[in-house]
Amino acid sequence: MSFILCLFLFISLFSPPLLTGEFSTQIKAVKFEKNAHGYQLKADVDYHLSPIATEAIQSSIALTWCLKIKLEQINTLWNNILIKHKYCYKIRYHALLDSYSVNDPNSQKNKYFTSLVTALDSMSQIRHIKLIKASALNKNILYTVATKLQFERETLPLALKPIAYLNSDWDLSSPWQQWKLQP
Repeated sequence: MSFILCLFLFISLFSPPLLTGEFSTQIKAVKFEKNAHGYQLKADVDYHLSPIATEAIQSSIALTWCLKIKLEQINTLWNNILIKHKYCYKIRYHALLDSYSVNDPNSQKNKYFTSLVTALDSMSQIRHIKLIKASALNKNILYTVATKLQFERETLPLALKPIAYLNSDWDLSSPWQQWKLQP
């Protein structure tokens, strides 16, 4: 395993960088649903992994993204942050099982898949994220929800972290996006 990791690090350091921004994560759509418990968030995500990130997963290195959510009340002078949430998703390849696992932060359980494509597809459908109780919102006030899918470089193995910070192929986060929520 250490030989594979050393070879992987060597290739990552001396390989020419590909086009910047070609590999990233994008939050395509966010929807809010109101039910008896309050508002829930649904999101659809596109993951565009670089060859280096794909090779890392296939070498049994776990990759983690955290969905960051901020709910703000829009005021005339300043915005008031009502809540901040963070939900982390981890994907890992298990060589002995020849399968990929994705953790589900809602159920705290792992789901297993036979291919990387189906595992990423599972991660791309974020559902049932509890946002806030409906009674906590005022119908006469406008709210915004900001979302970002942050690639967590700090969860990588120690030897891979410097490369992940220096090589643009590891820029796998989405930008912050804002969505309006009108109760």
